Amino acid sequence: KQWYQRRVRGRQVEDQFRAEVCKVPSYQSIRISSVEKPNATKQNQLRSSFSVRCNALRDPDLRIRLYYCGGKAGTLHRILKEGFQPRDMVAGDYGVGLYFTQNPVRAMQYSEPGLLLQCEVGIGMAESVLKMDQNRNRPPVGYDSVLTGDRNVDHVGIYSHQRHNELQYLIFDSTQAIPIYLVYFNI
Repeated sequence: KQWYQRRVRGRQVEDQFRAEVCKVPSYQSIRISSVEKPNATKQNQLRSSFSVRCNALRDPDLRIRLYYCGGKAGTLHRILKEGFQPRDMVAGDYGVGLYFTQNPVRAMQYSEPGLLLQCEVGIGMAESVLKMDQNRNRPPVGYDSVLTGDRNVDHVGIYSHQRHNELQYLIFDSTQAIPIYLVYFNI
């Protein structure tokens, strides 16, 4: 029974991923080769720390599934096995932290080709910001995260061709996100 439930959940992840990616005409031929889940024991440990952290957020119920914007293959596999660490923080246009998006095509820009990490992220109270600040290393006072706002972005590199309206979430605490699935795919 557990095997069947895991397979159904994995299939749901595949279907959701495919539906989002196929909105971009040049990616309609995407093939998902597999979906990997973290070790159950480690996942329970990560979920425990994640729950403690989320309960301390200003809006503890605001948790959503997002794609991680970053990582080489080795880093993504380590995050899947061990969870996010402070060393995974990256310096980006809006600050030093962990960047996430609902748009898998956007996340592809920053990840190893053929791999995407889907995560559960505790957003809490997010302040929407439009002004870039590469030195930001914590959320504004009274907030738990940053929402980078709606902006048009040209996709560059291996997954270029389209313009999309983008939203990215930026968190500053590595325990505010846990890996759920590592998706392997081919375009």
